[in-house]
Formats: sequence, structure tokens, C-alpha cells
Amino acid sequence: MSSAAGGDLPSPFADIPALVHDHSYLPIRFSGLVDNALVYISGFVVLRALKQLACDVCRASLVTDAASAIKDQSYHLLSLRNNGGLVIPSEGTVRVVREAESAIRQASANCRRSQPIKLKEVEYIVRKRIGSEDVFVLGEHISDTQYGIDSHNHTLLTLVVSLFFKIRLNHIR
Repeated sequence: MSSAAGGDLPSPFADIPALVHDHSYLPIRFSGLVDNALVYISGFVVLRALKQLACDVCRASLVTDAASAIKDQSYHLLSLRNNGGLVIPSEGTVRVVREAESAIRQASANCRRSQPIKLKEVEYIVRKRIGSEDVFVLGEHISDTQYGIDSHNHTLLTLVVSLFFKIRLNHIR
């Protein structure tokens, strides 16, 4: 190929090994089908979590109303399957489940990994990605602690990740 000035252009494929080595092929966002499945599973996770939680504010932060869920395409499968009996997870719950799924996929894609991924590892990755963000929209309630030990945000995040991990563990190769 020649340019307008008559000189040859360098090939865009000249340094492919360097590009391929440093690139991750994991998708940044999940496909619509996977995203809908994760929302559906999040509802099941919330159902399990509600049985274990005593705090009403925390319980309420895990769910949302059907009207706000209809606006989001990720809730399409849940809306189709819901005849009034399914739990609709909040955006924060879905975000935590998505981050946990992403962490599990990233660990599974690592071919050099000899040990299966552990729950604490997934929790650590999810906490690192979410940081101090109030994903469950707890506001002032975050600082409420039991005996000054754990915040409710920490407890919710740990519970959601552990319940999802137990479900997902059956499908990890």
C-alpha cells in the first residue's frame, strides 16, 4: 500500500504479539442474556438473604419495586417470568452480583490457576471494585453497627456475595 506522498505505510499488524499479550478478552459488560440471567439469579439471592436478615432497613435495600425494574432491559427476563411471586432485586444487589460474576469469570479464565477460586477471594475483589460506594443506598444506616464491629453495608455485601457464590459454585469448572 502506498500513501498519497508515495511512501509505504507501516502495517497495523506489525506488533501483534505485544498487543495480544497485554489485552484481556473478558467482556467489559455482559451480554443481554447473561445480564438478564444475573438479575434473575439476584432475585433468588435476595430471597435467601431476606430469610437471614433481621434489620428491616437492610432487607428493604435489597429489593425494588416492579415499576422501576421495567425501565431497565436487564430486568426483562424477570419481568417475563414474574406472575407476582418473584423478588425484584435492587440495582445495588444486581451490581454486587455482577461484580462477583465478573471476578469468578476472571479467575476461571486464568489458565495457570491450579486452585479453584475461594469465597474470600471473590469478596475481596468485589470490595476492591465497589470501594466505599453506597451500592445498597443505605445512607446514614451504613454506620449503624452491632457492638461496634461490622457496618450493615459490609454485612450485606458479604451476605450477597456468599449466597451468589454458593449458587455459582455448582457451575464453576
